[in-house]
Amino acid sequence: MGFFSNVVGSWKKSSKLRELQTAIAPPGQTVDNMGAGFMQSLGAASDPKATALSAYFDLCEADEGVKNVMNLEGITRSDLEKTYASLRAIGLGQWIKGHYVALSTIAYPEPLLYLVRSRKRNVDPHTIASNLLDYWENKIPQGALLARVS
Repeated sequence: MGFFSNVVGSWKKSSKLRELQTAIAPPGQTVDNMGAGFMQSLGAASDPKATALSAYFDLCEADEGVKNVMNLEGITRSDLEKTYASLRAIGLGQWIKGHYVALSTIAYPEPLLYLVRSRKRNVDPHTIASNLLDYWENKIPQGALLARVS
């Protein structure tokens, strides 16, 4: 694949991820809105957020870089799902520079690999969260996140 093809492919992936992230966790949504949405989804025959989340995980698994991390580190889709929930629980369920951090972290190889390796090395979850927030705020440049666990 040439440079132009890579750029177009990356842009398409980013656009699709953003679209799904917006469906899963609309920007500006309050905790009350999320709670109400959750209660509505319990009575719904099909939940659009659950459908979008499933499509999101499909997209992650189809990405060559994420797939390589999953194979290298022995993680499964179920692990990605649990990781998403745990990232939200430690405060990463927030939007930063167009990324819903809890989802973007599992959709790109570098932050996913950083997260998995940090956990294997028993890095404090607050340190992991802080580093990931700094990464998504561009305070840690691409390529430098993994150096934090080497």
